Formats: sequence, C-alpha cells, structure tokens
Amino acid sequence: MIINKILLMVFASKSNIINSLVNLYTMKKHIIVTFFIISSILFYSSCQSKEKPIKTNDVSIFDKTDTYVEKMMDSLDIIGLNYAILIDGKVVHKGTKGLANIEHNVPMKPDHLFAVASLSKLFSSTALHSLLISNNRNVNETVGDFLPNRFDLPESWRALTLKHLLSHTSGIPDQIDYDIFLAPESESFVIDALKDKPFSSEPDETNKYNATGFMLVCTVIEALANQDFETYMKRNYFDKYGLSKANYGGFKKVVPNRVTSYRMVENNLELFPLNYSSPMYAGAGLNINIDELILWMQAVLNYEILPKPYLDNVWEPVKLNSGDTGYFGLGWEAYKFDDKIAINGHAGGGIVSLLHYRTADYPNGLTIILLTNGAKNWVQMPHDVNMGIASYFIPEILDFD
Repeated sequence: MIINKILLMVFASKSNIINSLVNLYTMKKHIIVTFFIISSILFYSSCQSKEKPIKTNDVSIFDKTDTYVEKMMDSLDIIGLNYAILIDGKVVHKGTKGLANIEHNVPMKPDHLFAVASLSKLFSSTALHSLLISNNRNVNETVGDFLPNRFDLPESWRALTLKHLLSHTSGIPDQIDYDIFLAPESESFVIDALKDKPFSSEPDETNKYNATGFMLVCTVIEALANQDFETYMKRNYFDKYGLSKANYGGFKKVVPNRVTSYRMVENNLELFPLNYSSPMYAGAGLNINIDELILWMQAVLNYEILPKPYLDNVWEPVKLNSGDTGYFGLGWEAYKFDDKIAINGHAGGGIVSLLHYRTADYPNGLTIILLTNGAKNWVQMPHDVNMGIASYFIPEILDFD
C-alpha cells in the first residue's frame, strides 16, 4: 500500500505542525516530511484523475493550475502569493494573487520581494560547492581543515565534515534548542553559549535540521572566498546573474518593495518577525522576488554554477549510519520514491516552497516556485500546495504504485 511505502521512506515529525506555525524557530527544527507527502496524496487524489502526464503545449493546464491555486488560497486563507512553473528550466507560467500588505490593502505584484527564510540555504550551499570546486577541496574535509586557526571552536565541532553540516547530520548543538535564534549578536556569542553543550546525536546517525551548522557553513564560505559572505554573494551571484533587487536582512531592515509577512498566533493574525543577523545569512535572511529567484534557478539548471555530475551528487539523499536514506542531500532537501520520482528543493519559514521534480518522462525537470507572505489556516503547507501544482504535470506524484 502506497502510504505504508512512503512511511518507510520518511521520518515522522516530533511536534504538531499547527503549533509550529506559532514560532518560526520551533518549526525550523522539524521537517514535516511524512505529513506533507501523505496529506498531499489524500487531499489531491480526491481532486484529480490518474491520467497520463498532460502535454505541456496544452495551454488549458495553466487555467487549471490557476484555479487550483485560487482554491488553495481560499481554503488556507493565504494572504498573497506569487508562483511560477518551469519546465526544462524555461518559464511556462506565472501567477500573482492576493495582497502584499493587509493593513494598507496593497495588491500583490510580480516584483514584490519575499523574505524566503531557509530557502536561503539553496543559495549558500550551492555557492559553497562552487568554491570547493574552484579551490580543489571537497565536502569530506573537516571544519578544522578549512578553519585551521579557529581554536575557539570545540574540537568536536572542528572534526565535523562539510557533508555533516550540509546534510543536517552533524548532531552539533543547535542554537535554536538553546533559545539563541537567528539574529545572534555575533558568531562568537553562539560559540561561547554552545561550546560545552552536548551533541544531540552522533554524526550521520539522523537528520536534525540545524542552524548552528549553517553558521559554520557561512564561516567556511568566507574563509574560502577571503571576504565577508554578503559581499561575496552579491558580487558572484546577485550581480552576475542580474539579481539587482536581491539582498540579505531581517524584518528590522528597511527593504523597499518587500511584502509584509504574517502568521497566526492563538487565532490572531500577526506580523511575522523573520529576524536574522549576518552570522546566519547562509541559513536564512535572503529577500528576493520571484523573477530573480527564477534567474538563479535557471543558472543552476543550466549547470552554470555547478557541473551536472556534481549537482547530481548534491541532489542525492545522504545515507545514514543505519543504511537508511535521509531527507537531505548536500544542502538541498532530497527525496526519492521507488526510483520513479526525485524531488529536490527547500521550504522557508513555513510560507515559501521551491521544489524541482524529475521522472523518466521529465528527466530535465519540472520546477515549481511558490512564494507566500503567510496564511491564516495552514492545513496544507506550501510544499503540499507545490506538489498539488506539480501533479497536473506529473500525475505519478499521486500514485507511486
């Protein structure tokens, strides 16, 4: 039975997904893989037929996806969104709906920037891999190899490999567990607070989403690039690929044309304080609009940043000590189902989702980008909605038998 098969391939979450929406940082600790896949199957199978993949030149399919997105906006009470569909790396459809700001009744527009939270990890991890290639280094080297003079780091941290950090298998003490959120005053503050704390698990034992690990990723990028993270990303990615509006900064930073993000707290709609400081920018803090996110993703899919064999390895789910498959590759979420469908991408803050799908029928891939500024009723999460859109093109998402 399909649900039993999926349950064998994913981890169960530790906490209720609705409670996680109350706090970004709590939600961050739990990748709700089982929930979003099973709920997607149960929900979408009631709405769609198990037909063969619809031809991409059938323009009516976009009317169907627009109608579906509108239904999701109504049922989930999404404030506003932009979404895009790419096939073989080419944009075939985009949609804009709802409000960018409720207080002033500002309509959503395609050029609005979104705080994409943990989706930022796709940019930083891909940049790190490019630096590794250009410096003839690899992910199996340790933090100590890259930061030989950082004796302020505990030896147990220095012994971790980049693979551990990128795949969230390090077990390193997570700053979120100790109420050090994503806007610490400095990197040294985090290190001093956590250096004597125990690991949550042995390396490679399990996947546990981890902010401290990506703080170290930021530090390694700066060491390899010999400049600060923000400057490096602007010069080598934002400027190079025409991302003129993209920038880093939390909700306290004044960012022109950025949407207002919202969340529900005890049945009340509130502003979502997506706050970040520079030590955490590799893990969160990117502000970007959908067109510039598309440009960056196209550079990835066209192998302009990483060559195909390397990218394929980045997208491969890691193996744990038990032999089980984890749900991360090397910086990207990574799922495989019966060798029929491969999915890579990332969520962010419980409000945005980017997923890239590959099957035998679509070896070059289908990419769905969904950016929202929050909802009042996240019964299905952004990844669920993303998969719902994708199922119009790849019905096998609903049927793995």
